[in-house]
Amino acid sequence: MSMTNVEHADFTVQEREATMSIVAGGSFAEAIGGIAAVVLAILGLVGVMPEDMAAIATLAVGVALLLQGIAVATRFSNLFSHTGKRLADAAELGGGMGAEFLGGVAGGILGVLAILNIAPTTLMSIAIIVFGASLLLSSITTYRVDSLSSKLGQTTLSAGQMLAALAASGIQVLVGIAGIALGIIALVGVSTMILILVGLLCVGGSVLISGTALSGTVATVLQH
Repeated sequence: MSMTNVEHADFTVQEREATMSIVAGGSFAEAIGGIAAVVLAILGLVGVMPEDMAAIATLAVGVALLLQGIAVATRFSNLFSHTGKRLADAAELGGGMGAEFLGGVAGGILGVLAILNIAPTTLMSIAIIVFGASLLLSSITTYRVDSLSSKLGQTTLSAGQMLAALAASGIQVLVGIAGIALGIIALVGVSTMILILVGLLCVGGSVLISGTALSGTVATVLQH
């Protein structure tokens, strides 16, 4: 093997290790945010300071989506460019995570404003719509992760892993649509706080599932 090939191989290994670490960190943050949102939403639904619980859960989901979007979009865009793959492939994956990034920023800001008691119910209803749209737009990313191995020249994922990625993507689509619907209904004043909490419960669960599925699938791909 020539020196150039050895250097390229070492660089590729370093890129994979760096990507695994950052994706794992982003997915862990997403999972924590999802768990926090689920717990807070449940507490709110049983009557424990529902407005406060909803506001904090909104911020938690926003931060989780933001961190995951930054981690995956940045590292996979770099990985695609260094392995000589088509820019369109990197843009497709990064674009899905870009939706999570933007949704996380918007939702996080709305959550902070809600915590500061600035039109909380209205802003949280809008945040649910934003989260739903973000999950819907980024669902393609979760589904497309199962094809990363062939694009990066790695071994093919098992049928179970591909099914898990597809299932996570399907859940994101359903929750995304539900979140948009719940947010819109809450905006018009129909059982506003209950719908906000139910929306956050659904979104938090989806974030937890998609983050776990993504980190597991990516780790498998990059370890081969």
